[in-house]
Amino acid sequence: MSPFPVLTAFLLALALPWAAQATSLDNGVIGEPIVDCMMDRVKITFKTERPFTGRIFVKGMADKHQCVESFSSNSKTSVQFEMANGQCNMRRSRKVGPEQRGVEQSITVIVSFHDIFITKVDRAYRTTCFYMEADRVVTNRFDVSMLPTTDLIDTARMPTCTYTVRKDSIDGAVVKYARIGEPVFHVWRCDSDMFGMIVHSCFVDDGNGEDRKTIIDENGCSIDDSIVPELTYNHETNMAYSEVNVFKFADKVTTYFQCAISTCMISEGMCAGKTPPRCGVSRDVRLKKRQALAAEKNGTRKDDPFTMDISADKIFVLDLDDSAEGKAREAAQLEAVLLSAPQKVCFSQQTLSLLTVLMAFSSVVVAAAALGFWWRRGAWAPKTI
Repeated sequence: MSPFPVLTAFLLALALPWAAQATSLDNGVIGEPIVDCMMDRVKITFKTERPFTGRIFVKGMADKHQCVESFSSNSKTSVQFEMANGQCNMRRSRKVGPEQRGVEQSITVIVSFHDIFITKVDRAYRTTCFYMEADRVVTNRFDVSMLPTTDLIDTARMPTCTYTVRKDSIDGAVVKYARIGEPVFHVWRCDSDMFGMIVHSCFVDDGNGEDRKTIIDENGCSIDDSIVPELTYNHETNMAYSEVNVFKFADKVTTYFQCAISTCMISEGMCAGKTPPRCGVSRDVRLKKRQALAAEKNGTRKDDPFTMDISADKIFVLDLDDSAEGKAREAAQLEAVLLSAPQKVCFSQQTLSLLTVLMAFSSVVVAAAALGFWWRRGAWAPKTI
């Protein structure tokens, strides 16, 4: 029996896994995904050039089985990924404005064509769904006369509010990375002289949906003064702030802060007794903590048309034994690595060595096959005298 069929079969057996990987990477997303904002979930439809056999997962949640869906046995070029509202660290914020009023939910989804690694053909999509509040119309009928009616309508512009964490002062640079214990200023502002404001229902989380703690309760009072001191309000500038020493969750790199801001019309006297909140006056601290923890456990709070949710920028926090801010900067740059250099693919040293060995072996087999072919051709060729 000729050794060449055996060598060919062996070579094919070695090449098949690499061919399958090459096929999975020789693919891509066609056009823009279609987002369907359903009542209780978000559905995203992707179309690919070839059948998609990779996986789709929520950014930062690849190790959570409920946030990942594998398509290893898929044979279609159109795939769907669904996520229930509020799951997998989905960000929720309430918007209040003259043109839009409702709840916005956003999440970043990664379409990965490899079942393990992030490659050049992978894509990241930030998906946002806005659930508009329906206008509440109250009608009443009573006929008095046929006098013509003139509608006089005036719309007060709702304030735009911001939440920032700043360095050195309330007007300092926005903090992107910091060291544990470093003093920073949490600042809330609303750009209106018609509306007052109260900050409440604040929490901090690690960005992975694992740790989330309330720091300011629904009444606007601090849960723990040693972590976040009571807020100071300045009604002239419509601002509130608190000087906080930087903290973070154990063994976590980032912190996210989100708060609710409720507004009230000053001219109508709606702010009297509401802002600033009366914290520590005839209040049972333990009851306050129990109420905050109950609200945190239930994940709900009372919404009203004058309440909005706002978030501060993510902060990378250095550990106590870190001596260089460069580590935080490197961590801050990790998010840009996914698609920052789409033309590059990285291999480990072991993978590169294996590829080199396979290429060398393939060259030897091809050379041996060629020599054998020419040898057999020479042996079978008719001889002339």
